[in-house]
Amino acid sequence: MTRAFSPKRNRAALRGLVRRLRHNRRGVAAVEFAMVLPVMLAVYFGIVEVGQAVMIDRKVTQLTRTLADLSSQTRGSISTNEIDDIFDAARTVMMPYTAVNPKMSIHHIVIDTAGVAKVCWSEQRDSTKLDRGTTVGLPADLRVPNTSLIMAQASYAFTPVVGWIIEDGAITLGGSPLYMRPRLGKAGGSAGIEQIERTGASPSAPMCPGF
Repeated sequence: MTRAFSPKRNRAALRGLVRRLRHNRRGVAAVEFAMVLPVMLAVYFGIVEVGQAVMIDRKVTQLTRTLADLSSQTRGSISTNEIDDIFDAARTVMMPYTAVNPKMSIHHIVIDTAGVAKVCWSEQRDSTKLDRGTTVGLPADLRVPNTSLIMAQASYAFTPVVGWIIEDGAITLGGSPLYMRPRLGKAGGSAGIEQIERTGASPSAPMCPGF
């Protein structure tokens, strides 16, 4: 026999169901965890990526200093093989972040009698080479007439995890120039400026001035 429809009975059943659901806590933790998980993952990966970027940025700074330091210690002249050795040695500073080749460049700058700084010679690896005679802007305290210096630059393209999702997600770290005076240079060029001669280059690059 079919029971007759009773609004009172249905309301009582509904209230009972609500009471059971209110006191039944099973599955609440799983739901809360599912809601919090994306935020936790975002924070975790954010901390990891920022830490990686800071470490790589410090290594790029050390790499730049190594390029300038090794070049400035050259005794009088520097050959093509020595340039290659400097790039190879400096690159090891980036370990273990060697999956991407850093951009490296070494520029020898000569400041003439008028205080104008120009490129005498330039070498690069995976970077941009400056033409001989290119005028370079230097800080005022470095523009000492009749002197020369080494200008080194390095940068690294760091791609965070989100960079695999976002197009062109690489972030360039470094790129700022670092300057050092030659320690064992020799006088040369029309003004007898102490500098590092570039030997074995093609075409030949005489000592500067004489761009």
